[in-house]
Amino acid sequence: MLNFSTVFIITILAFLAAVAGTVLSYIFIVPEKKRAQLKAFFRLIHDIFNFKFLIIEKVLQAMYIFTSLFLVCYGVLLLFGFDIYPWGGFYWHGGRGLLIAILGPIFCRLTYEGLMMLILLVKNVIQINNKLKSSDDSETNLFSVPQWEKKAAKEAAPVEAPAAEAPVAQAPRFCIKCGSVLNEDGTCPNGCE
Repeated sequence: MLNFSTVFIITILAFLAAVAGTVLSYIFIVPEKKRAQLKAFFRLIHDIFNFKFLIIEKVLQAMYIFTSLFLVCYGVLLLFGFDIYPWGGFYWHGGRGLLIAILGPIFCRLTYEGLMMLILLVKNVIQINNKLKSSDDSETNLFSVPQWEKKAAKEAAPVEAPAAEAPVAQAPRFCIKCGSVLNEDGTCPNGCE
């Protein structure tokens, strides 16, 4: 049996080892630029630490299979179970066993499907985010024009010589009394003052 001081020392050592492991993993494993230099096992660790894939999907799948098989086996075994009362009667558990064997996997499936829908939603959001990042690395604006379209537009546009600046035409001015267009010198052609 471990005494308090041994447990305390083990806890401190485990904490220090975890801090050291975290610092080393952030230096040597987690950065994206280091991934190409890593061996296969450390690439897997890199992908796990950077959440490149979701482990919970496979864990939930295994838990679903186990839970469904357990409910069916438990329900079938309850078909053969009964209690004998001291006063002479007995109680058969077959009805409860049938309900568990039939309805249990159905409710189990519905529960796990709901959880998997949430996980698939997260996976799809991650995939969409990755596609947006790969299509336009400089900006993350959803409404921006991707770089390849900008490049294609520059290549397709004919190069024109700059045109000489045309004189800017002034908007016509009108007489405030009669509303007719004023002469170039600013006087009314109708003689209004």
